[in-house]
Amino acid sequence: MRAPTFWDFLLLTSLAAIWGSAFLAIKITVEDIPPATIAAGRLLVASIVIYLYMRSRSLSLPRNRKFWQQIVLVSFFSMAAPFAMISWAEQFISSGLTAILMATGPLIALILSHFFSTDDRFTLFKFLGVLVGFAGVIVVLGLETFSGIGDNFYAQIITMLAAMCYACSGILVRRIKEKSNTVVTASILISATALILPVSLIFETPWVAIASSETNSILALLYLGLIPTALAFILRFYLIREVGVTFASYVGYLVPFFGVLWGALFLGERLPSTTIIGLLLILAGIAVSRLHFKKLQKNT
Repeated sequence: MRAPTFWDFLLLTSLAAIWGSAFLAIKITVEDIPPATIAAGRLLVASIVIYLYMRSRSLSLPRNRKFWQQIVLVSFFSMAAPFAMISWAEQFISSGLTAILMATGPLIALILSHFFSTDDRFTLFKFLGVLVGFAGVIVVLGLETFSGIGDNFYAQIITMLAAMCYACSGILVRRIKEKSNTVVTASILISATALILPVSLIFETPWVAIASSETNSILALLYLGLIPTALAFILRFYLIREVGVTFASYVGYLVPFFGVLWGALFLGERLPSTTIIGLLLILAGIAVSRLHFKKLQKNT
């Protein structure tokens, strides 16, 4: 693991901007298409795109059994389970509350990476960064977002479990030895599709739902597959493998900011004046998390 560069921070911001738009797209698709079918559809689209891209670079899928055992675990925790969980939960809770509950991810990642990695250990500055970043999320979304807490208890628990799944997948993906990020992403996408597609086919009759869906829902599903899945997970796995689980998890703090921003730009929603303050807190949290006592002592 290496220290993050300016390029890594730019990729982290881009990933947050992409995932911030995903909540809006899910809200559109879930009106017509059931949760497991949304998850299966976006994964299928992403798998096809990334596989074709992989083959265009003369790369192929590994045949190593141990590799695929690792891939199945990662695909379950990083895509199959959380995609279905979030799509189901957003039928009952707001996208704002979903974002806040998902923002518990960096704290979960911080704890897990301390115990299950050798180069991404817990520090006081990382903990302070998590707290400051979470405060920024609350400022961005507003305290009124918490008014939904207590309602739809199971949907909220499922959302937090989805955040935990992402944190677990970050630990697991760092143990994969395959060097090509494209091959790893394609393998995980294909495996996740194989896991969730039977659920959709057996329980949700997706051909009926898709045939009766509005055009906007179909377009939103295609968008989910191409951008917040295919492109976004290439970026996520790159950051995890190069810079570490904790750093990559901070995307969860920036996502709500972009969710609010895209809502204001494309849906005419109000952009609170506190949004910029929240963003500054989030950025401060990320900056604080990268500090080290030794570096401070050298500077003094």
